[in-house]
Amino acid sequence: MFYLLISLTVLAISFCLFKKAAGTMALNKLNMISYIFYFHFFAMSFLGSILIVNHIDNHYLINKLAYDSSRFYGWLAIMYSMIAVPCGMMIAGIFFKNHDMKKLTDSYAKRKVEPLLSKKDSYLKVFVVVLSVISVFAVMYTFKSIGTVPIMSLLRGESAKVLAKLRIDSSMGFKGNIYIRNIFAIALTPILSYIAFAYYKMTKSKTDLVWFLTMLAAGIMISTYSLAKSPLLVYIIGFLLLKTLIDGEVSKKLFVFVGCALVGILIAAYIFIMGFDTSRIYTLFLSPNSGITGRILLSQSAGTFFSFDIFPSRHDFLGFSSFSNFISEIFAMPKNDRSARIIMSIIMPSAVEDGTGGVINSLFIGEAWANFGLAGVIFAPFWVGFVIQWSYILLLKTAKTPLFLALTVYLTLKWPVTGGFNDFIYNAGIVTMLLIFIMIISSSLMLRMINSGKKYIVKFKKVKHAAK
Repeated sequence: MFYLLISLTVLAISFCLFKKAAGTMALNKLNMISYIFYFHFFAMSFLGSILIVNHIDNHYLINKLAYDSSRFYGWLAIMYSMIAVPCGMMIAGIFFKNHDMKKLTDSYAKRKVEPLLSKKDSYLKVFVVVLSVISVFAVMYTFKSIGTVPIMSLLRGESAKVLAKLRIDSSMGFKGNIYIRNIFAIALTPILSYIAFAYYKMTKSKTDLVWFLTMLAAGIMISTYSLAKSPLLVYIIGFLLLKTLIDGEVSKKLFVFVGCALVGILIAAYIFIMGFDTSRIYTLFLSPNSGITGRILLSQSAGTFFSFDIFPSRHDFLGFSSFSNFISEIFAMPKNDRSARIIMSIIMPSAVEDGTGGVINSLFIGEAWANFGLAGVIFAPFWVGFVIQWSYILLLKTAKTPLFLALTVYLTLKWPVTGGFNDFIYNAGIVTMLLIFIMIISSSLMLRMINSGKKYIVKFKKVKHAAK
């Protein structure tokens, strides 16, 4: 009861702080900050932490904890993060002189979507469409390299063991070029479909509709390439976020419909993967210790508790050695795997050996502890909150164009709050995406300048000829 009362108090305080940082916490006005609160903190961390600290779990992962104290430290770290992260966000607001986020978000909601460079954005769209074509081919290349379309194996009714092996082979055992897959297929395809949707909402043209539907199909396919359930759900949520950004809010009916659809997709995926058995309905759908509920409440938060269980008692703190090969070479230190991989190799070594085990992610504070100990735990939430809020404020102050709308959705979905702290220091995926956006805009500007220059020269020659 003690832990429950403290947790509920923390939840109430955290909600108020997040509301101040977000401007609004209304579900039909979902934004970058409220999404992080509801998804990463409340659903993926908070609920599970209450069950684990009170020993209400009996979960196949949680049962592997070596020390009972890890339950308390993991719970405490999550509670601390829920307070410290929005504080870091408000520090960013003060630093950038944006004290009233509600006013800023309301102002953004009232603005209409507008082109970035010209009336029809033709200069910019030519590059985005070319990238779309490249992305569609990258999706096809990804499936060719895998040798099959994994979703078809799922529909054919392959065994859970075969599907698990296929999932690891599709992601960690990929035999093709990982840069083509990761950048042009996995990363670019969804964001290009968001851009296409925003352009269609702005222009209502049939051409943009065809473009959007093509990218939507490619986005759905690549979201299921590894048979992971969350990418497809997150991809769909992205359109809910995008429509909210465009219109200011979504209707409650649409919100409920999308919510029910997501639950339906999740249930269908579990039925196909695990097989339908009427005797296992409770275990699959209702038990907090296994199935869908256990996966959301306990499996997703387990990595946080294992971080305190394994580091430093069973593995030394990692420091900067898990960041990248480049940093390890600079500081002449051995390169280590990231904590999520190390945790998996320690608690489920057989799964790693036979290729069915990947990583066990945690709330970012788990990796902060695994890297830097107590100093990482204290500092990390403030830094994470500051970085997220700074980007959110910056995007709300930019032009409301399809390109920046899609970037806002991308960052909202890709912030690795339940991924790792390392990615808030250096995130290759986000940096690459920002460079691509800069390239698109700069190339479009150059094309417009060249085209405008030609028109000017032609006009000048005509005038000169007439003068003669």
